[in-house]
Amino acid sequence: MSDYARVEVAHPELKELADAVKSVKGDSHARTSIEEDLDGQRRYMEKYREVSKSDPIQQGWDKNEAEFHAKTKIFSVMANAFESELGTDEGRAAVERARRRQGEEMGTMMRDKVRAKGLPLNLENFFNEFWSYFQWSPKLDTERYYDDDGTMVKYVLRLNCPIGDYLRDNSPDTDYSSNYCDLDEWIIKAYNPNAKYSRKHWVPGGDLYSELIWEIDREDIIA
Repeated sequence: MSDYARVEVAHPELKELADAVKSVKGDSHARTSIEEDLDGQRRYMEKYREVSKSDPIQQGWDKNEAEFHAKTKIFSVMANAFESELGTDEGRAAVERARRRQGEEMGTMMRDKVRAKGLPLNLENFFNEFWSYFQWSPKLDTERYYDDDGTMVKYVLRLNCPIGDYLRDNSPDTDYSSNYCDLDEWIIKAYNPNAKYSRKHWVPGGDLYSELIWEIDREDIIA
């Protein structure tokens, strides 16, 4: 869907800079880059820092950068152990299954909470549950897209990522990093399998910020 009846942009000045970044990604999860514009990303991040400096969630996110790095290192230690014990392919597949199972459990929990309230499995209700769980994650730079009936059909989030910084600088490749970061996709797919998840930018893939996109057509919402 490319035409929207209404768009809510939290920070137009950030969207303008993000839209100006020239880049072409090789896949829907931004694991590879055919073309990259780091100068444009730096301009975006300079403005992002300016806009977000008084945001309390962002302040906590940045203040706890060392803790995020430490927790991500724990993931890496365990993932490396799986590969050492089982072999690279089998070990990595085991980590992927474990993370996918975790995401599916979380998404199912969110789905069941929405269903218990008698509400449809749309993006509005998804993010009510998602952000109640991920309260510590910045959600400053967002875009919300609505169709003619006022239903949200697309949600965009951009943010810096200390978890991604660690993975970018220490992981052997992006598939390894995906086992950590693909949790978001497993969550939304368990919540509503008709939803689509993609990334335009991704810090472990070499970007300076991540841009995450959730989409669902109105006819794919489960009542």
